[in-house]
Amino acid sequence: MKVLLLICFFWISSSYGNTLRVAISSSPNNLNPFFSTDANSQNINRLLHISLTDFNQKMQFSCHLCLSYSERIVKGKHHLRFKLRQDVTFWDGSPVSAEDVKRSWFHISKNPKIKSVFRFSFESIEKVIVHGRFDIELIYKNFSLENLSNLALLKIVKINESIADVSLKDIIGAGSYRLGAHSVLGVRLEPRQKELPLLDFKVVKDETTLALKLINGEIDLSIANISPRKLNWLKESKKGGLAFWETPSATYRYIGINHRHWPLSELSFRKALALLIPRLDIIKYKLRDTGVLANSLFSKAFADMYQYYPIDTYDPEKAQLILKSAGFSKNSAGYFQKEGKLVELDWKVSSNKASLELVNTMVDFLKKNGVKVNITTQEWGTFMRNFKQGNYDLVIGRWIGFTDASMLKYVFHSKSLPPKGGNRGHFINSEFDRFIDRATSEVNSNRRINYYKEAVKIANKQYAYLHLWHPHIIWITRNCIKNLTLEPNGSFYPLKKLKNDCK
Repeated sequence: MKVLLLICFFWISSSYGNTLRVAISSSPNNLNPFFSTDANSQNINRLLHISLTDFNQKMQFSCHLCLSYSERIVKGKHHLRFKLRQDVTFWDGSPVSAEDVKRSWFHISKNPKIKSVFRFSFESIEKVIVHGRFDIELIYKNFSLENLSNLALLKIVKINESIADVSLKDIIGAGSYRLGAHSVLGVRLEPRQKELPLLDFKVVKDETTLALKLINGEIDLSIANISPRKLNWLKESKKGGLAFWETPSATYRYIGINHRHWPLSELSFRKALALLIPRLDIIKYKLRDTGVLANSLFSKAFADMYQYYPIDTYDPEKAQLILKSAGFSKNSAGYFQKEGKLVELDWKVSSNKASLELVNTMVDFLKKNGVKVNITTQEWGTFMRNFKQGNYDLVIGRWIGFTDASMLKYVFHSKSLPPKGGNRGHFINSEFDRFIDRATSEVNSNRRINYYKEAVKIANKQYAYLHLWHPHIIWITRNCIKNLTLEPNGSFYPLKKLKNDCK
């Protein structure tokens, strides 16, 4: 009976006034802001709750609850002071003040009733000082770029202190939306301002079902995953009066290489390998132009970090010359060897169909050009264990959700090796480390960015990774949806700004 009522509820809500029916691929794992780690949960919580800061379309810090902020270093400690907006209220109508920010910090970092998964992101906060009703200062043990970026996780909430076991229903937010009915089938968000649409998120896992719902007008907007093949079919069919919105994302796809293993330990071999990957053809024919070539971790979305670097294009003749000049030659079977030792690489990949197709395409080109590669296919758990431990020669990887240049330290610094760090390919370069160490401790933003850019140049020159592409953020709407501006991190903020002319 409960299931029937819930289905009826969602059907009724879809016919409600200014309602936007939004398709997502999976149900949010946890809408509790203290435990929301998956993308859908975090993005829905961005609408339900407000944070001091978040990131704008240029992947730069921007104020949300704050009007402005200032920072200074005093005796090695990092001070962040925020002047708060005075027009923000909780769902119950009470104003949000600096004291509420302080209490929210306590809840996420120290409240033993909650034990948030994000508490470690705030353990470096030494003291919180309320200077006035809308004036607050955070004092950190030392300077770090992450001090500011982690504040996007700090949702300003109101909780009854007498509750022994805090659950989702006990949390009062201050965002533009209030949480309505929710289940594994979908989530309803009720607007707090009349100009905003009511949002009905509906889980649609199958892309064929998704395509039919879009064509039949059962979905107004899709944020759900869709393959390049199905997307292209929708575009070419021209059915349903659909509009397609795309922008390069902040996500980075790459080929990870193990720098400890021969011949990947040789720069000349890494350089030649980069010339044997037909990136442009893969983007055009496999991805159907749903990505742009990458020249570093940072896409054009990162206004502070993006800069021009040359991109290696498919050039087997140049690759052959590089290998021969480095002492490699082909054996009777047509595969490269050096001093009698055969080049034979192990490319690990999960059993995911799309990943397998991609790896097979790349391996075919490598073999055709004399590089012997064996593909090891593993179920997801085994693959991820080997991937995180660096047990591979080659692997396709993806970095998603990073927000600033501090990611470089986690990915490439010599002290960031597994199991604690992300330098799974064991890239070791002392010059790179020096620039990262300078950037990490540099307070001046211009000098800090320059240090990071120098580090990127070194990583590129040494072929720490083989760059692939930045996939597009893709939203599909009925053509009655207007004024949609996507954000490179996939945020749901655009849902607050679009114009809904659908009837």
